[in-house]
Parts: sequence; structure tokens; C-alpha cells
Amino acid sequence: MIETHLYERLKQLVPGSCLAEDTILMSDYKVGETFAQYVERLELKMSDLGDCFINGTLAKPSDIISDGDRIALFPFNMRLLCGGQHIKGHGYTNRDIDVDYY
Repeated sequence: MIETHLYERLKQLVPGSCLAEDTILMSDYKVGETFAQYVERLELKMSDLGDCFINGTLAKPSDIISDGDRIALFPFNMRLLCGGQHIKGHGYTNRDIDVDYY
């Protein structure tokens, strides 16, 4: 199973959810599925999302999801403060890059 925590407007993916409460979507695991494919399975587009995480690590579209992963999905209007340079690498970027930890 995949445990997906939804934030702000993405909570509407779970019927009966409330903005003031945690909203967790449990999904079946699919072998070899990438983060981008998982997002598509939820009937979302990557452009609908801001910065998202898999097990606390910034998610890239090509990341393979494993059984038991915990995913956090934030909408496009919720991004890391200061562009998350310390996580994404030097300078602000919206591109899929490998993280540069200096």
C-alpha cells in the first residue's frame, strides 16, 4: 500500500475530507510505477502539484515508488520557502535535477 498525505485543495480527492483535518489516501502499490505515473493514476497532472515528497525526500517524476512509501502531495501554490535551494541544488529551478549537497 501507498500512504499519500494530501494538502489544501488536493484533499478533495478523498470524499468527505475536511480542510482542518489530516487527509490520507491509501492506494494499491503497483510494481515499477514512477511518481509521475502515480500522479497520473490519481487523475492529476504534474502542473497541479507544487513540491512533493516521498518518505521525506523531494520527489522527482522519475522516482520509483516502493510498497509502503509515504507520499506528501502539495498543490501548485504550495512550494518550499526560498525555492528550496538547499534541497533542490544551487539557485532556484523548476527543472528535474539531481540534488547537489555541495
